[in-house]
Amino acid sequence: MAAGPERDAEVDETKSAIDASTTASAGTTSRRRLLSATAVGSVTALAGCAELLGSEDPLRVSIWSGNYADRFEDGVVERYEADHDTEIEIHRGWDEILADIQSAPEDNPPFDVTVAEGNFYYYGRQQDLFEPIREENIPNTDGIIDFYSEMRDTEYGLPVDGAPCTIIHREDADVDPEQWGDLSSSAVADSTGIGVDTGFWWYPLYAAAIGMDEENGAGEMHDEAYHDDVLDQVEEWNVQSWASSGEDIWRAFENGVIDVAQWYYDQTAYDIDDYDGLTHTMPEETTGWLNNWCVVRGTDKRDEAEEFINFLLDADVQSEWSEHAPMVFSNEDIEYAEGLEDDLPTTTEEAQDIAFPDWEYLASHDDHLSDEFSTIQQQS
Repeated sequence: MAAGPERDAEVDETKSAIDASTTASAGTTSRRRLLSATAVGSVTALAGCAELLGSEDPLRVSIWSGNYADRFEDGVVERYEADHDTEIEIHRGWDEILADIQSAPEDNPPFDVTVAEGNFYYYGRQQDLFEPIREENIPNTDGIIDFYSEMRDTEYGLPVDGAPCTIIHREDADVDPEQWGDLSSSAVADSTGIGVDTGFWWYPLYAAAIGMDEENGAGEMHDEAYHDDVLDQVEEWNVQSWASSGEDIWRAFENGVIDVAQWYYDQTAYDIDDYDGLTHTMPEETTGWLNNWCVVRGTDKRDEAEEFINFLLDADVQSEWSEHAPMVFSNEDIEYAEGLEDDLPTTTEEAQDIAFPDWEYLASHDDHLSDEFSTIQQQS
């Protein structure tokens, strides 16, 4: 999900991307239709030649923008194309992914396979945007760590990759946060300030809930009685940067706006050495995101899409992928790249220390939590 220092700005409520396409998406769709109409004659004329040459349409794969996409192309696409003699057409996206599927004809989707973080996966299923997964076509399902395959319904998508949240902090500041509760400490309160994600507001809230330690993990987020307390906790933080991208976080540190930040391990572990005087600590108990990969409704490449997801679940593929991207991966036999193995889980017991947001529960509280979080931001 998180896509790196170049990450596009997100919307505050992802579900709004399902209800209506953005102006940009609508413009893209209109241009696509115009080009399609203009090119139909050329396509018809070339169809016979393509058959003679044995060419096939590429498999269209929708992924997060930014350095997630860069690392995906390096760590996954090149190997898949070489192993399968199949071209992959990457579609970089963000909040428009679900809207693009919904706005397209059901029998002519904009891509064949898509990534879906927990929020996207929940709302996409509610709108029937994904084909059911036929597990008999995906034997690598057997290698998924139990916790990941059990924490969400996998009927329409399988868990592959993600990342925990980590705490970035300045080495020469009088702060040394080790747990999320430390963001409420007097040292952090007296520091220059904190940076948090504003696009995916649920991760700061889950971090705050973990730090409150009233319930196990982030249990406060799964009990409406605690929601106002969690919001109050975030409101009490010394937040000076409401970031919509990794670039916002790094810039806030460089400009002396913050000394501490809630951010994402995948955007931090391989990038932080590029910034003088910064380090990061991943709390033993943390929150994070996890992608379920889905076959898009109406694709005529359902078999190929499932073959691609099976490839993503392969232990060797995930091991090599980790050389390019410091993320959590779902296969129990993964061998993480050097430097990652102490931070990232390889068993159900270790994975349980990451409190992934539960959208089966959160959906009914989405509007209230999102509105209140926005109010905190506006009043800070």
